[in-house]
Amino acid sequence: MDKSNQPIADFLVATTKPDDTISTHFTARELVRSEIATRHAIDNWFKLDIYLQNAVFLCRNVLEPLRTAHGQFTPNSVYRSQELERTLKKKPSHWVSNSQHTSGQAADIEILSISNFDLAEWASKHLDFDQIILEMYTAGVPSSGWVHISLTTQSNRKQLLTFDGKTYAPGLLL
Repeated sequence: MDKSNQPIADFLVATTKPDDTISTHFTARELVRSEIATRHAIDNWFKLDIYLQNAVFLCRNVLEPLRTAHGQFTPNSVYRSQELERTLKKKPSHWVSNSQHTSGQAADIEILSISNFDLAEWASKHLDFDQIILEMYTAGVPSSGWVHISLTTQSNRKQLLTFDGKTYAPGLLL
């Protein structure tokens, strides 16, 4: 069903289906897609309406403008249930993640038509965001790593970081 013009507050877990179109170019399924969830038989569908609404907000304000500017791509990771997050991070069942992915407020992105450094830089200049993190990027290897972009419906920090797998550094660094 085409829900691309539906107000975000009207998105409910009980009435939203994976094939529903939530923006011009994205379906709800793309926001919960996870190869790890599939391999481990983890239900990665939204647990709360607010998580779905956050993900639709992120999609319409981050993913959609990126697709319009840079072409076709599928986000690597948007929403992650706590169970998926524990599996991904190899944590015990009582561990609770505070990642913005678990509330539908973050996406990990790679787009073939642009280097990940240039993608992070473009996003920082053209999108509203809470955090942009250039993760695991190697200078001179355009497709290395990925870009984490988060967005909240409240006040956003506009934080730019680079993560090398061990430490976070301020700014987008080559």
